[in-house]
Amino acid sequence: MTVDPNQIRALVEQPVEALQVELKTWLDPRTDDGISKIVKAIFAIRNRNGGFLLIGFDNATRKSDPYAFDQPVETLFHIDILQGLVSRYVSPSFEIEVAFVDRDGQSHPVISIPEGVQVPAVVRRDLIGQGGKKLLTEGDLYFRTFNSNGTASSARILPPDYADLLDVCFENREADIGRFLRRHLAGVGPAATLSAALGIESEESKLRKRAFDLLESGSTGASNAIAERATAEQLSRIGNALTMHVGLALDPAHPDALPTQEFLNKVSSSNPNYTGWPVWLDSRGFMEKLDRPYVNSNMWETLIIDLDGGWSEHVEFLRFDPRGEFYLQRVMQDDLTEKVAPGTALDVILMIYRVAEVLAVGTILGRSLGWGAQSVAGFAFRWTGLKNRALRPWVNAFRSTGGSGSISRSSGAEAYVAVPLETPGAALAPYVSTALAPLFSLFEGYQPSAELIETSVRKLIERKLDN
Repeated sequence: MTVDPNQIRALVEQPVEALQVELKTWLDPRTDDGISKIVKAIFAIRNRNGGFLLIGFDNATRKSDPYAFDQPVETLFHIDILQGLVSRYVSPSFEIEVAFVDRDGQSHPVISIPEGVQVPAVVRRDLIGQGGKKLLTEGDLYFRTFNSNGTASSARILPPDYADLLDVCFENREADIGRFLRRHLAGVGPAATLSAALGIESEESKLRKRAFDLLESGSTGASNAIAERATAEQLSRIGNALTMHVGLALDPAHPDALPTQEFLNKVSSSNPNYTGWPVWLDSRGFMEKLDRPYVNSNMWETLIIDLDGGWSEHVEFLRFDPRGEFYLQRVMQDDLTEKVAPGTALDVILMIYRVAEVLAVGTILGRSLGWGAQSVAGFAFRWTGLKNRALRPWVNAFRSTGGSGSISRSSGAEAYVAVPLETPGAALAPYVSTALAPLFSLFEGYQPSAELIETSVRKLIERKLDN
């Protein structure tokens, strides 16, 4: 599985419950009660197509719980012990990973559960606790699901969740021939072509316009928010930085939706957290109050400015509009790292990861927030700060992508792609390629290979990112 250690550290630094991330207080894997809770959580995450189980946190406050067991954390939660529990009670078997991350002087286990489930993980034997109470029952199937207030929980699967589970399994098997064809024949359909020929504004054209309108309104909102809060030094540092702007419009719009806590809970719980700093993240638990979301013009907004020289610096503006419109403006790592001089580089694979994550998270949010599988997400992209920048693999200098050293003479690029919400993450490569083509072509006509994009998208979805 080989999960990105930066992602693991970010999960512990900013723990948030989601459909693919669960927080548990300290559980004792030596007791029947602890075993049953650990097994249920791991199996539920596995059936939701993988994710993470963080041990030692209060899921209400997201703070560390005190550790009171008599053995070291690394001994009690050793991979051999946890893998043994999984293997003993699951059918079919799968492997997990365990990492230990320090927070506030306490080491926390982070259990990584792989994606790719094709057959659901089912309890294969009973576990009987004290007094004859049955804690695990042969044949039980657990699943991560939303409860009534929009937060995620692990529970025995109920009929409303059957469709989601089947979708997960079918997508991993690529058993749906119709979906398979749409994945590999992505492009403009005949209906859109006919509409254009007749001079009729198609639904796709309307969606495209909405997405680009979001770029304009979002950019204005970001500029105003940053100017109001940032210092002169910070403004100078990010003024010409490499920045990715994204406008996401979901079709059809939900004009009467309101920016409730339940809506934000669903956004947070649905985010698969593919990276250590996911797109459209929920910052309600951040220590800096100014970094937390607020409501403005019937939508949630967030401005995060962290340029204090910590382990990871960020400047990001986000909008979450329950009517079906999202905006993201992110200063890219290429200008917020000490590994390369600001204003000089663009890492090809890092940009592929970021665009793939935008498409994957955007489609997941659409499905989770009530848009049907036949709905479409329109993504408008804009990149600024490109002039005199060169393609350079600074994250990993040994990765070969071709085009290294190619320079852009243009200051910006734009792109648009429409993605059916039913598209699974593993099938996003053609859409990622379409979105990135206008950007990369500015660098002396550079075109990444289809294999490079396919491999990079797969690594993101499987959480096997290169360091």
